[in-house]
Formats: sequence, C-alpha cells, structure tokens
Amino acid sequence: MNKPIKRLEIIKNAIELEDDEIVHGQLAQLKKERLDEGLEAIVQALEARRYADAIAAITVWLQNQRALATWQDPRISASKLELKTLEAELQELLDRRTARIQRLDEFNELYMTRLGPLMTEILRLRKVLAEKMLRRQLREGNRSEPVAEESARQADAASQDYESYRQRHQEAQRHQAAQQRLAESERHELKRLWRQASKLCHPDLVDDSLKAEANTLMVRLNQARQRGELATVRSILTRLMQGQQPMMASSRLNDLEPLRLKIVEIRLQIRTLNLELTGLEKEGAWQLVTTLRDQEGYFQQQEKAMSNTVRTLEKQIVDVGFDEVA
Repeated sequence: MNKPIKRLEIIKNAIELEDDEIVHGQLAQLKKERLDEGLEAIVQALEARRYADAIAAITVWLQNQRALATWQDPRISASKLELKTLEAELQELLDRRTARIQRLDEFNELYMTRLGPLMTEILRLRKVLAEKMLRRQLREGNRSEPVAEESARQADAASQDYESYRQRHQEAQRHQAAQQRLAESERHELKRLWRQASKLCHPDLVDDSLKAEANTLMVRLNQARQRGELATVRSILTRLMQGQQPMMASSRLNDLEPLRLKIVEIRLQIRTLNLELTGLEKEGAWQLVTTLRDQEGYFQQQEKAMSNTVRTLEKQIVDVGFDEVA
C-alpha cells in the first residue's frame, strides 16, 4: 500500500500547486494499483476534475491509512531504488558480455566448419609422428634417458591434443547439424528468444533464494539452443513471461541489512564484469573477429597454410621410416 500512499501525496501537492499535468500523470499510475472503495472514489473525482472533492477524499484516505500502517524506514525505499538501478546496470553488462560471446561463438563455429577437418588431420599426424619417435627411442634402448622421457611426454601431449580437438570438432558438427535443420528465420528466432529468456532467469540477476531454479532454467535453455530446439526455448520463455520467473532481489528484499549486503554484492559483480569485458577486448580472438574485413580471404589463407602443414607432417613421417600415414 506504500505506492498508493506516495502517489496520493504527490497528487495532493500537485492540486495545491495547481499542476494538472502532474495530477494526471500520477493518476495513470495510481489506476494500475489494486483499488479499494476509497481509492475508486478518489480516481473518479480526479478523472472528473472535481479537485475539491478529490483533495478532501485524499486527506481522509491518507489519515485512515496512516492510522493503520506501520512506519517504514525511508532508507529501505532508498536502498531498494539503488539496488534496482544497480540491477539494471548489471543486466546491461551481462547483455554486452552475452552479445560478445555469441559473436565469438559464431566465428568459432564458422572456423570449425571451414578449418576443423584440416586441424583435426594436423593433430592426428602430430600424434602419429610423436608416437613413432617414442617407439624409435625405445627400440634404440634409450628407455631411461631424458630424451626418451621427453619423447614419451610429447607423445602423450600430442594424443591428448588430438582427442580433445576431435571431440570439440564432433560437438561442433552436431551443433551445426542441429542448426541446419532450422530455416534461417527459425535460427534468428531461436537466438532472439534465447536472449530474451536468459534475461528473465539469469542466475547473476535473481535473488539468492532463487538461484538454484535460475541455474536449472539456464541449463535447459542452453541445451535447447545447442540442439536447435526452438519449441523448447519458446515454451520456457512463455512460462517466464507469465509471471513464474524468478524475481529480482530488489522486488523481494524488504529489510535494510539484506538490501545493503545485496547492493555490495551487485557492485562487486559490476566491477568484475567491467574487468572481464576490458580483458576480452584485449584478447587476440576478439581483436581478430572485430577487425577482420575479408573473412573469405582469411579462411582461404588459413586453408592454404594448414594444407602445407599437413604435407610437411606427412613427409616427416615418411622420412623417419613410418609407413602409417593414413
């Protein structure tokens, strides 16, 4: 009931100041509140511009409410407003980070599509070559020598690099296949709905008591996006927009100390995100994506360089006498 009280106080002062614009601006907001019989009568008087009747009714209604209402520390309202402002700033930073990560992901997917097979082959050949070198060291009786130990380390590292990249490439292929099942308009819709839904349940934005629910929803959203499940993303967004979404801390907290603690927490998150975004701008991948003008020329150049690397590795394998190039 605090909002109607404050709005009526503004309206009462506006009538005394003879400012009709403020009166009707606040009236529009007042009508959105749950109205009791007394408020209905006030609204009707204001709409009819019967200001003498309105101010008398407002005075009586405010006196009755103050007799019933408990005092609220004004610092609570100030803290709630401060927290709401900080939440909006955090939301804007999260949106910026999401947009940048999406841009990097899209470039990485294109990179995997164009260059993934060549890179996988390079890593496979490096694995083959390292294993050959290790076996040669063992045949020569250098099992305990440092050079043999280094060969074993290199073979193990090459094998891990190959398996790790191969799995990433396969995952990228699955994601690409899922996206290709959608029409271009559906892919744009999937991205748009995902971003809209993620704003409503981002774990960094909700009250602490709702973080577990928010995390679960974000996992479902991300999985649905990866699988190209447009219907699932749309269903989650519909549920969120129907008022079942986790609420912001500024909408749930009503005690001063928890509000102050949350303000400190959000300020720290904002500082951390600003540092993260600054660091992202300095990374080579981001600079490449944002400065690349001739994307096709870049990929053609990379394909040529990688093809040369494949031929070099194949020759090295043949030169050391290993016959398992394929």
